Amino acid sequence: MEINSDKTCCWKKLDGFLPVQRGKGRIIRLLPVLVMLCFCRLCIAEVAGPTKYAIKAGKILTVTKETIDHGVILIENGVIKTVAKAADVDIPKGYEVIDASDKWVMPGMVEIHSHLAGEGGLNDMVVPTNPGLRIADVIDPEDRNIPQAVASGVTTVHTIPGSGTNFAGFGVLYKLHGKTVDEMLIRPLGSMKISQAYNPERGGGDLGLTRMGMSWILRDILNKGKAYTQTHQAYEKGEIKDKPGESLEYENMRQAIEGSIPTLVHTASARDVMATARIFHDEYQLKTIVSHATFHGYKVAREMAQRDVHVNVGPRQYDYSFSRDNKFYGLAAEYKAAGVKNLSINTDAPVLPQEDLFFQGSMAIHFGLDEKTALESVTINSARAIGIDDRVGSIEVGKDADLVIKAGSLFDVTIPVGMVFINGEIAYRKDT
Repeated sequence: MEINSDKTCCWKKLDGFLPVQRGKGRIIRLLPVLVMLCFCRLCIAEVAGPTKYAIKAGKILTVTKETIDHGVILIENGVIKTVAKAADVDIPKGYEVIDASDKWVMPGMVEIHSHLAGEGGLNDMVVPTNPGLRIADVIDPEDRNIPQAVASGVTTVHTIPGSGTNFAGFGVLYKLHGKTVDEMLIRPLGSMKISQAYNPERGGGDLGLTRMGMSWILRDILNKGKAYTQTHQAYEKGEIKDKPGESLEYENMRQAIEGSIPTLVHTASARDVMATARIFHDEYQLKTIVSHATFHGYKVAREMAQRDVHVNVGPRQYDYSFSRDNKFYGLAAEYKAAGVKNLSINTDAPVLPQEDLFFQGSMAIHFGLDEKTALESVTINSARAIGIDDRVGSIEVGKDADLVIKAGSLFDVTIPVGMVFINGEIAYRKDT
């Protein structure tokens, strides 16, 4: 590693600044001055700007643009300043050079269906719908699983409440770097989290035990949230005079109904994947993420391809038990073959460890998905689904410098990650 430095010392040429004095007494009298100068130097070091990096890469996988062989990435103020061929870049003075000329550089991975650092996943089981709850309030920045996730190349996570009820609350979107939630936070309301099918079937026998009951519950709360939103929109447009009251529950829902955040729906099987698309996308016109989409959900993949829904597959990456021809079906590959372009992969951590997101891509490739789509599925596609593709998910000028350096493919399980950058800072470096 080379270091180019243009810093100057604040106490050069002390001759002329300090009088030459001899004797122990005179030296002692100079101590306060020397202490003051040392303090000034420490202060200057503390307020120095963030480190600027120049990464010399053997291969840069930008994801959204061409792959660059023998390229350079310049990082300044936490963002990507330059991405180009090495021959076209003169590295300025003051940049710390990272020599990765024999390695690949890829975007940090983005996970949009996780329960990481959320105390095991929030499940408030008192009532089946909880629009007033949000998991941002319980994220633990010191969760012991975060360093492992970073070391595997995961840089951004969307942690959601659990799936014990039909409407568990709202997820949170954050970076895996920082000492406090405020430092890590991207958006306090990442998505509106819905659960439809399987997990939220309420065995107590109350309304919600059946699919019919769950559908009624979900439409009822969506209608209330929609009515609240329309009333407030009418007031803001001057169509009604009296200001309506605010509700914490429906104020959260308003962001999803107006389309500023997506609605992520836990769903699986062909019947329930179709029901999710019909209710949330077709009827209520929400930005819909069909998450899990497993078992034989791929059998309605063509219907998903005809709609502007995002399919987020996992943690299961194949289907066998529902097939009648004794074949294994790669779920992500089946959705891709049916024409689904909005496709991503998840771990549902801790169902699978968060650091296994790259391995989920490896599994999808093993079961028929091409490597290009697999890389998109853990980077830019996830970022687009959750609405932060202007910041993360690809290597482009102006985006956050969230990068993974590895001596080969992200999905090669035999090669460890060498270095990870988050917001332009080194968040992980493999011991050599």
